[in-house]
Amino acid sequence: MRDLALSKGFPYNRGQGVLMRRVILLCLLIATLGVVFLSGACTSTQKKHDPDFLGNYPVQSLGVLHLNIVRRYSNDLLPRDVSFIFEPSTNSVKFHHKMMGDNIWISLKKDERTLLREAIEQYLTAFADKTLIPEGAKKKNAFGKTDVLMTWGLFGSAHEAYPTLRFDYQFITPQRPYFILTNATTQADDGANCPAIRIAISPAQCKDVLKVLDEQALLQLVEELKADYAKYDNFDSDSDTSAVKNIESGYEGSDTPVKQEDISFDEF
Repeated sequence: MRDLALSKGFPYNRGQGVLMRRVILLCLLIATLGVVFLSGACTSTQKKHDPDFLGNYPVQSLGVLHLNIVRRYSNDLLPRDVSFIFEPSTNSVKFHHKMMGDNIWISLKKDERTLLREAIEQYLTAFADKTLIPEGAKKKNAFGKTDVLMTWGLFGSAHEAYPTLRFDYQFITPQRPYFILTNATTQADDGANCPAIRIAISPAQCKDVLKVLDEQALLQLVEELKADYAKYDNFDSDSDTSAVKNIESGYEGSDTPVKQEDISFDEF
């Protein structure tokens, strides 16, 4: 600037140089803000066109069911609290339980929930018709299967994998065939192997699971959140983290087998 001014025979004005630099910095700032704004607008538009995006609402608790896990080749039922949450921003129902210190989360998208509901309904029909037999319990995928996202870790979701969740059944006693949610261990991208879960659910408990997974009830919940849109327009995402941490910090459960007489089970 100074050389240019002198070459044209004009005296150099230091104030003009400072002003020019400020103008340039201001232009750069405006350009940067414009890019950020457009990027945010594009992200928002993409979310609105995502069929799984039901709204920018906080995670909703769907309750806790007192279920049981059963180890393979064992008939001992170990009590576990299974917590269910609904994530409107991804249209996912996630359920959590602890095993060997790990916090295990399984995510169910809409199609996966449909397959699970259909599997439970098939099981309940077969149970009512008394067509469940020990030979059939040996078959994998007795009522179907679906790939799911599983995250796990001692402290939050440190790993993730996509195991196949199978819908089977197992005779815990000769008169008590339980619906079984199970998966084989699957390797994650980081080399860790996901836990192999095995959750045993009685017919009465299956009906409770169906209520949690009821699609109309979930949509009604979203409508109620929409009615409070102003409240959640800029909700603190830390509340989601807090809700998950509260679940993960809970008690794992006892390794003392439950007594069959303490479990509600219809006649078979």
